[in-house]
Parts: sequence; structure tokens; C-alpha cells
Amino acid sequence: MLSARETALRALISFRREGAWPDLYLKKACADMRSEEAALASTITYGVLQNRAYLDFLLGKFSARPLEKITPQVLDALRLGAYQLVFLTRIPHSAAVNETVELVKKTANAAAAGYANGVLRSLQRSLDDLPQVPREKELDYLSIRYSHPKWFAGKMNKRLGFAGCEALLQANNTPVPVTARVNTLKTTREELLLRFAQEGISAAPHPNLPNAIVFDSMKGVLQSDLLQQGLFYIQDVASQLCVEALQPKPGETVFDLCAAPGGKSMLAAQMMEDTGRLLSMDIHPHKSDLIAKNAKIYGITCLQTIPSDASKLREPLVEQADAIVCDVPCSGMGVIRKKPDVRYKDGDQIKVLPPLQLSILENAGKYLKPGGRVVYSTCTVLKEENESIVQQFLDAHPDFTLEPFDLPGIGRVEEGMLTLWPHIHGTDGFFMAKLRKSRG
Repeated sequence: MLSARETALRALISFRREGAWPDLYLKKACADMRSEEAALASTITYGVLQNRAYLDFLLGKFSARPLEKITPQVLDALRLGAYQLVFLTRIPHSAAVNETVELVKKTANAAAAGYANGVLRSLQRSLDDLPQVPREKELDYLSIRYSHPKWFAGKMNKRLGFAGCEALLQANNTPVPVTARVNTLKTTREELLLRFAQEGISAAPHPNLPNAIVFDSMKGVLQSDLLQQGLFYIQDVASQLCVEALQPKPGETVFDLCAAPGGKSMLAAQMMEDTGRLLSMDIHPHKSDLIAKNAKIYGITCLQTIPSDASKLREPLVEQADAIVCDVPCSGMGVIRKKPDVRYKDGDQIKVLPPLQLSILENAGKYLKPGGRVVYSTCTVLKEENESIVQQFLDAHPDFTLEPFDLPGIGRVEEGMLTLWPHIHGTDGFFMAKLRKSRG
């Protein structure tokens, strides 16, 4: 069996070469590992991805040769070692260096191992006085210090100013609090917290959401019988607030157009008190099957799943819905703190998304009854996927207007549009807009 560090190195190499999703790679590679080893492999992999540009800056200060001249897998290993030295204070420096050198020897040769040892020893000796990233060029500083693409730092700097941008990028590199929603169809928050305590799982009420909880750690959570019984669902606060903005009501007909993995559908069903009709759609049949399976676990009977491409109009559904969740495919640039690999997306790749997003919102508008409402949402903070889409839709559809809404812990959103920010709200980066169709 591979060690945690070798597993992490292979995950990094796989991501660099093939763009393989680290979470999927690690899930398979760590299946038979002890939990401590699996946790270390995950921590190192995501830590390197989260800080790669900054680690390269530091390594460049102690390397006698330019980093671009180093064999790629050796550089991956150096990043792995440097991350442990700089960020994982619980790991002895000797172990961080020696284990990395052995990895280099195994994946390259003795000469490369000697070079790696020299670079990491030099870095180790400077840990109390690390080189500082120059601040003269704002975007270069932000991009390197917080390891975000320069194009993204530029957009956020323009929108938030330097201080706001730096706060956002810093928040994207901090640990994520894990929240869950209580399944009120089966239990109460008080009862669930009591049962968590009985299982030795540390959890507390969320300060703003009445049916949400926050975990101090994930130890034992995913293995708990309470999860298998459908008593709670892991879901970020932002996703919960999206459904709160929509306010689905008992007896209504509600559509969730891009439903996978199904969390918003489940919450809508709860707010509907499992009455009315909830149509949960997704383009992937296996994901629709999973949503249906979870609905049974959560005791939901009003939900029906349909494999469906949300960008293609389904004529029988026109003017059938009272309310619609329209959480469209997006760049994911709001969930960088959870998925550090997202930051490596090319800005040009994102340009294909807005036409798709607009087409889905167009269909949502057609599915609504007169007087119906839709919440358009994304897990990105880019205007071209958010405000611009909503404005294009409104310009083409004068029968729609933005509608104010209320959110727990935030209050009244008078303008009908809101961006949630990790550094301000403590949630994923998230956008939502509530639109109302006129009664004609």
C-alpha cells in the first residue's frame, strides 16, 4: 500500500498531467488506508493545490536552477515537501524533508534527490524569516501570495478594491466550516443535536438558520447512522439561503431545473411540508436516480425525478410551475475554498457558460405560471455569469421584475439580487436573484 505522501504526490501528478479531479482520485486511492493516513494524503494534496503559486515563489528563492527547468514530478514532490514545512507545523521538519527526498529518489534518481534535499534544507533554515512576495505590482502580489489566477484576482480587485480582494483570496485559503440541514420531516434540531452528542459527534446550532447545524469536525459524521436514516443533509449555508429566498409553499408546484446532487430539492420538499408537486430534473440519469433514492431516505413523497436537459424546452411543462429553483451550471469560482483545483480553470473556458445559463433561465421563465417566481443562482462570483445574465433576461422579458426577499441572518434584500462572499458572510461564494412573472 502506498504511503500518504506518495498517494498525495500521485494525485498531484495526475491532476497536472490529466486534469483528474483530486477528490475522485483520492477517494479511490485512499479507500483501504487508515483514516489518519487518508486524512494526511488529502490535506497535503489540497494544501499544495491551494498554495501552489506561493510555494513555487518560495522554492524559487532556494533553487539554484529555474523551476521551469526542473523535471515536473520532482517539482511536484518539492511542492509537497515545502507545503509540509511551511504550513503543517505538527509534522517534524526532518520527516517532511526526508520523506520528500525518498519520494524524489523513487520517482526520479539519486541526483535529483540530492538537489531536492538541498532546496528543502535551505527552506527549512529560513522558516522563521521567509522571503516576502513583492507588493509593488498589486495583481502579481495577490496572485502569487494567495495562489489564485491573475485573471481572477484582476476581476475581484476591480470589483472589491485591493483590501476586499485580498480578504476574499485569503478566505478562499482558509478551512471551511461544515454545515448541515436538519430534516424537519423526521426530527428537530434539538433532537438531532442530542443524538449527535450521544454518538460523540461535536455539533452546534447554526447562529442564523433555525434548522441548520455546524460541525466542529467531520470525525464520525459521514459514518453516522443518523445520516443513513436521512435525519440531516450536508449543505452549505448559501445553498440553503437560495431556497429560503424562493420560499416554496405547501401545495405548490415547484421545479428544480438543475437539481443534482439534490440538496435544494430536499429543502424545498421540507418547506412544502411534503405536499404539492416537486419536479426534480437533471441532465444525468444516474444523478436523477440518486436524487430519487435520497428522497426515499429522507421520507419525501412529493418529489418526482426526470432526466432532463434544462437548456431544452419541455413543452408539457410550460406555465405549470408556481416556483422554480434555477441553479445553473457555472464556473464554480465561488467554491474555491472547498475545491482548490477550481482556481486552475482557464478564464477563456468560462466564456461558453453564459449562453447556456441564459437559455436555462429562458426556459424557467416559460415554465412559470403567471404570477410565479424563480430564483436564479450560481456558485460563482463572476458578474458575467450572474448580474449580466439576469439583466439580459430582464431586458428581453418586460413581464418579469426583480423582487425583494428576506434571508435569515442577512435581512431584507431590496434590490432582489445578492452575492454572498466567503470573507463577508462566511459562506460559499454564491449569487441569487429572485424574479417574478407578471400576472398578465
